[in-house]
Amino acid sequence: MADETDVLVELWKGQREEARQMEAQRAALTNIVIIMAGAALGFLAQQGSLQPSSLGVTLPMFVLGAFGAVASAKYGERWAVHSGLADALRREVGLRHPALNLDGIVTANRAERQALFPRIRRVKIWVLWMVLHSAISAGGLLLSVWILAEHS
Repeated sequence: MADETDVLVELWKGQREEARQMEAQRAALTNIVIIMAGAALGFLAQQGSLQPSSLGVTLPMFVLGAFGAVASAKYGERWAVHSGLADALRREVGLRHPALNLDGIVTANRAERQALFPRIRRVKIWVLWMVLHSAISAGGLLLSVWILAEHS
């Protein structure tokens, strides 16, 4: 039978894998949204002018960007759950094996990163992805409003 530390390490690995999976899913979704938004903008540029029929492109772009922003926030939340559980499991392994100095290693790494990146470290990556998706959504909304204003 595996000892308790082996069980904790396996649980830690599982949580880290789940956290990576959340980020991979967010990346795939973002790639799809960017490709579709780029195609929509390319189609609109090729038309030469915005017509009421362009709403068939701009409104879905708005919805797609909004969906991407909400999904990015949810992926960020799920990542935080799995990453937090992994951190708790690592701390437990550290308590059981103090000679490993896991907390000291983590604390030293955190201090080094804070010294190297004093401002940007405060920015959460999921917020950046939400801003990107929100910008795509806002672009679709603004183009839609422009079309409605010009043709009403």
